Amino acid sequence: MGMSAVRQVSPAAVALRPRLHLVKPGVRIPGSPAQRPRPTLSRAHSAAREVFVLFAVLVAVVAILGVGRVWLSVQAAQASIDSSALRHEIKQERYRGDMLEIQQSALATPSRIQAIAGTTMGMTPAVSVSYLDMRGEESTDRAAKAGAVATSDSTDGLMARIMDVAADEAQALLVGDVGLASSE
Repeated sequence: MGMSAVRQVSPAAVALRPRLHLVKPGVRIPGSPAQRPRPTLSRAHSAAREVFVLFAVLVAVVAILGVGRVWLSVQAAQASIDSSALRHEIKQERYRGDMLEIQQSALATPSRIQAIAGTTMGMTPAVSVSYLDMRGEESTDRAAKAGAVATSDSTDGLMARIMDVAADEAQALLVGDVGLASSE
């Protein structure tokens, strides 16, 4: 029969192999990775770290500037929308103002006033027209002279007072009627 196979190992190969030791749990061996001091970073590592930090700061600044630009664009768009709405409202209000001016001029026509005075108060066109001068001191002097003439001629003075009262009443009624008509 033959012999069993045996592996032959050279003594040089055994010397290259690290020795293995049985270590019990919880026991620290001097020179193990847990015991070794942490190596300091080399200059290349510290330079790379500084470049990375600089790059991160630049990215953050660019991101903040981008967000700021977008925010400003949104604000500009909102202001444009608001100004467009204001222009539209101004246009509507100008149209309303023009319509009110047209309505006021239609209500203030002399023919309409004459028709209202004739139907409401039974007034007819005047036979003669008298104008009052309402300028400063001259008007007070003329009023005093007119009062003196009116007292001398009692019928004419009474008639002038009646005409003044009627004119005041007609004006009050006309303004009241125009005021009522314009509020509709």
